[in-house]
Amino acid sequence: MDKVIYLFLAFAFAGINAVPVDRPSGRISNGVVAGNAVAFPYAVSIQLATAANLLLDTRGHMCGGVLITLQHVLTAGSCTYTWGTGNTMIPIVANQYRVFAGASMLTNDTTNHVRAVVNYTLHPEHLPVPAHLNDIAVMTLISPFGASFVTPLSLPSNDFYPSDETRCTVAGWGAPSYSATQMSSQLRYMTKYIYNQDLCRSLYNSAAGITNLLSSMVCAASYDIISSGCYGDEGNALVCGNTLTGISFLNGDCQVTSYPELYTRVSNYTTWIRSVTGSASVIKPGLFALALFTIVHAAVQKVFA
Repeated sequence: MDKVIYLFLAFAFAGINAVPVDRPSGRISNGVVAGNAVAFPYAVSIQLATAANLLLDTRGHMCGGVLITLQHVLTAGSCTYTWGTGNTMIPIVANQYRVFAGASMLTNDTTNHVRAVVNYTLHPEHLPVPAHLNDIAVMTLISPFGASFVTPLSLPSNDFYPSDETRCTVAGWGAPSYSATQMSSQLRYMTKYIYNQDLCRSLYNSAAGITNLLSSMVCAASYDIISSGCYGDEGNALVCGNTLTGISFLNGDCQVTSYPELYTRVSNYTTWIRSVTGSASVIKPGLFALALFTIVHAAVQKVFA
């Protein structure tokens, strides 16, 4: 009975009604259209740069991200690989991707707004779904963006933990509606607030098959349940008081959900990120690590099947 009351209070705290879903979603459907990129000069679109994709309005958008220097992008670790048959983990090929920044419309992809990806660093202790542990990565670009077009966000201090109900924003090019069949070509954003960590943990840790909430994650919720999100918003930055706070990592089915959204807490990784961006070489995940991830993923999938 106490557990039931506790969960009821959790939903009341969020100010939203519970809607049964199989898994949580953390996207930007029904978000507000950003008229220009001035308010979000750090937001990036990570794109699969095939000839066919570059003819589309969405330009092959795959994930979101945030500029942390003029030449480095922080994104979700799960944006650096795909899944093949038999739960085989397939790392993306860096030179097949590019990063777009400095404009709100993806079609505005002139030379000033696009840079090729030359390498990336997946956190060495990352574990994939359903754990989403250390779900964070750094991409290095072939050359810096011009400072007149973009403004990177500074990394937070190691002890940055915004208080409950802190007002935040998240922006990206994910699908604009639940029924959309493709990403948005227009930058969209929505307002979030920091959700109490203990209440959030009680929700996620009590639901079978859903990620256990760790201190390296941060919860955020919309003021209204309509402003949720969709595919293509993984990697988007949660920004609270002009401070980079989280990186979105959950995949979802664009469903309305009462679960708070989960982000990788950036302040937990500030030291690691600086070691990557300050290094001349960027380490890609090794074959052994990828094999280990694949084995763990397959084993955990069986547990939750």
